[in-house]
Amino acid sequence: MEVIYHRLIGKDLREALDYYESEGGTTLADRFFDETEVTVAKVLKNPRGFPFEQRDLRRVQFKTFPYHFLYRDLGFAVRFHVLRHDRRHPSYGMRRR
Repeated sequence: MEVIYHRLIGKDLREALDYYESEGGTTLADRFFDETEVTVAKVLKNPRGFPFEQRDLRRVQFKTFPYHFLYRDLGFAVRFHVLRHDRRHPSYGMRRR
C-alpha cells in the first residue's frame, strides 16, 4: 500500500523532534521517531482498524507519546494529513487537503 504524506507533516515531525531533543536529548528524539515509524506501520497493516476523528479522517494514537496521526484511507493508499499533539487545538491541521 502506498503512503502519502501531506507536505506539512515534515514540519509537524520536525517540531516534535526538536522539542524532544531539547528536553531529553537525542535518545528521546530517536524514540519518538521510532514510534512514528511503528505507528505508520500499524496503519498500513490495518488502515480501517482505527476510529474516525472527524469527517473521513481516522485517528491513530501513539503508544507512549501524547501524539496521534489523522489520516485518510484511500483504498489504494493511506494519506497522512497531520501529526498532532493530544493537547493541541482540535482544529489544528483540519484545513489540510
